Amino acid sequence: MTTKQQELVRTTFAQLVPHEGRLADLLYQELFRLEPNAKALFRGDLPEQQKKLMRMLRVAVENIDDPAQLQPMLYNLGMIHKSYGIEPHHFISFGAALNSAIRTVLQEKFTSEVEESWSAAYQYFVTTMKNFPHSDEQIQLPHN
Repeated sequence: MTTKQQELVRTTFAQLVPHEGRLADLLYQELFRLEPNAKALFRGDLPEQQKKLMRMLRVAVENIDDPAQLQPMLYNLGMIHKSYGIEPHHFISFGAALNSAIRTVLQEKFTSEVEESWSAAYQYFVTTMKNFPHSDEQIQLPHN
């Protein structure tokens, strides 16, 4: 991912923040349309899950250029998602749903350059999550 793509992800995320509730709703609607069986993987309160997603996405975007800060969080998320039974096709569908939600919220501001930047960021996030080191060490998730 280039520095320019990182900056574009940051600036567009800032535009998404005022609409994060709508973004999360759209994302999960599309995810469940693409993966109807994925609904069973969500144990508990979906609105709370949406808040957690947006919090993690914010932390990931804020640290997109700082692997030392970002990788431990993503490794931990990878371990958590593996324990929930998330499979590779779920990550693909989630990426498509995220892209769709961002496109809907940003409308005409969702250019091909924005799409490429978010795709690169998502690919980095997911690749890091999937390649977590296998250890017994637990990493704390940020709670801000």
